[in-house]
Amino acid sequence: ARELALSRTTIVAAYDRLRLAGLARSRQGSGTRVAARRPGLTQPYLARLDTRDSDAVMMPTAMTAPTIGLLTPLVDDAIELTIGALPAGSIVAEAMAAAVREDLPTLLLDSGYDPFGLPALRGQIAAYLTRLGVPTDPEQVLATSGAQQALHLIGSQLGGPGTSIVMENPSYIGAIDAFRTTGNRLIPIPVDGDGARVEVIGMLGTSAPVRLVYVIPTFHNPTGVVMPEARRRELERLAGEIGFQIVEDLTPDLTLGVDSPPPIAAFDTGDHVITVGSLSKLAWGGLRVGWVRASRSVIDRLVAGKVVADHSSSLVTQAIGARVFERLDEVAARSRQAAAERRSVLMTALAERLPEWTWTEPKGGLSLWVRLPETDAVAFSRLAATLGVVVRPGSLASPDGGFRDHLRIAYGSEPDRLVDGVERLAAAWAAYIPATRARRPSLGVSV
Repeated sequence: ARELALSRTTIVAAYDRLRLAGLARSRQGSGTRVAARRPGLTQPYLARLDTRDSDAVMMPTAMTAPTIGLLTPLVDDAIELTIGALPAGSIVAEAMAAAVREDLPTLLLDSGYDPFGLPALRGQIAAYLTRLGVPTDPEQVLATSGAQQALHLIGSQLGGPGTSIVMENPSYIGAIDAFRTTGNRLIPIPVDGDGARVEVIGMLGTSAPVRLVYVIPTFHNPTGVVMPEARRRELERLAGEIGFQIVEDLTPDLTLGVDSPPPIAAFDTGDHVITVGSLSKLAWGGLRVGWVRASRSVIDRLVAGKVVADHSSSLVTQAIGARVFERLDEVAARSRQAAAERRSVLMTALAERLPEWTWTEPKGGLSLWVRLPETDAVAFSRLAATLGVVVRPGSLASPDGGFRDHLRIAYGSEPDRLVDGVERLAAAWAAYIPATRARRPSLGVSV
């Protein structure tokens, strides 16, 4: 720190980043050394978990003021390609009208508080999960104000300061924030074409005891990949063997023509799985109807936190959600058709205007995970925002701040807005590349 005229905090953070990348190792009393290179993908992740070397595997909270600025439109009529949700259709509007007309008079006769959730909604959620292959009693369901509240409750009531939570890298930015802001330590594991590399969890040993493992097995956010059944079964087996609980997020379960295996909870043999879901992707994000499915003892712990958070989710909103569930097949079919159309429009526009960008076609969900060649996506995102298009750099979706050469581009917007958004991205790219090349130092030798 003295030699570089930097603060000790900056130097410590730099060493942490080197350890997180598997490039350095530290021992108390013997300093930090360059790590020996070892074959395989698991070593860098295992190097992160040696708690003898570091008190915690934590990066700064994702949604700090600077990163919120990355998501804020800087010009009028900006196109936001950050929200993976579709507009509400006519069925949602009809459900609202039916709930107000038929359910509201009865609801107004009560206090308006129900921490566990409206019985009609809990019953619909239980029936829905049972159809997915997860037999569920309504008493195993807690209704929440969206899946985001569900994740925050899990982070605070089942985790907390010092608790180790394993999660995929990349992952859902909302989960990263929910778990970080409740004091948990995040341990990233890699994702491949079949989802989370669950075998890495079995290699963690006892250096960083794991309490929770958060995964998005069905149309992973942001990559859109699907975890096969064999890997789901293996994760459940590891949960029983090691003693952690799986938090399975089914929120992005919006297939685009690809069948998916049953939820991990369908293979649960010992109450190892906590299932989180929401109507945000299938129906409308404005409903704020989410849920947790777990053992009754876990539900009791979560509801204690919910009472502190908001006493109860809106009963009117929950009544609307229950009505939506009555026609969920129709709602889902409409949403899948709209998502498939938007995905095609976005990929076609990107291929035509930005052919050097690469991605793998997502099997479901509402986002594209795009790699930019030799680019700092954070810097590019800032430039793009000045030109009227907002995208999320990949580092926001990474527990360790990686994937700085990626963008998460959501395709929930209307097709014409997607095309216009890509035009603005292309303009930003055309301005960005010459500027970055001009800043690079010359490696030539003058003679």
